Amino acid sequence: KGSLMLTYGLISTQSTILKPEKVQIVKVSENYFRRKLNVLEIKIRQAISDEKKDSKSLIEIPGCNTAERDEILKLLFRELPQKGEMMLPNFRRLIFSIFLIIVLPLTAFFMLGKFVSPEVLEYQNGAWIYTLLMATLLFFGFRNYRLFVADKHIIKQSGAWDVDQEIIQIDKIQAITTSQLFWHKSLNIGSLTMHTAGGNITFHLGQFDKINEYVNRWLYEIETSNSNWM
Repeated sequence: KGSLMLTYGLISTQSTILKPEKVQIVKVSENYFRRKLNVLEIKIRQAISDEKKDSKSLIEIPGCNTAERDEILKLLFRELPQKGEMMLPNFRRLIFSIFLIIVLPLTAFFMLGKFVSPEVLEYQNGAWIYTLLMATLLFFGFRNYRLFVADKHIIKQSGAWDVDQEIIQIDKIQAITTSQLFWHKSLNIGSLTMHTAGGNITFHLGQFDKINEYVNRWLYEIETSNSNWM
């Protein structure tokens, strides 16, 4: 009757009734092998008024296939969310990640081997393997990092190996925060955070004038919406 009942447990069986009105964020996770096996994972964040019951706000549905995923999403959102207009991150996000995760550790490793303990350099093959692995993960993570904006839904995609898609309804956003470092103003890049009763979704280093355009549109839609999701 318009709700989703989850039953789980081995010795002690528990049942949870999930109402679509309380759903805030839905995360769908997949990777290469999961796609081949048609096995996905869904995590649902709902609104909980009692902070002591925060652990109960997260509901996991492991091992569902694509058909079951679509049926669950249709039930929760009353339609199948589609990817709308795509926003890409600035390439400086990738450069900063490379500097922080690869350049700094490698510099510290070789400085340690040169000035403190030369025997550390015997393991430099491991350092190069680390560099190759991290560079691959950072590249695919940057390539998968996207924000899709449709008329009613926003989908944030992220992840290198496990690709996550976080879905929220625009009319369930409680607050919006935009931020921009002073040296990013001339580059027209900034960050966006959408606050909901089930958590926050942040998109870093997007085109800032486009972000402000979206924010103005979303605020208008939220203020003129008559939805009662609580």
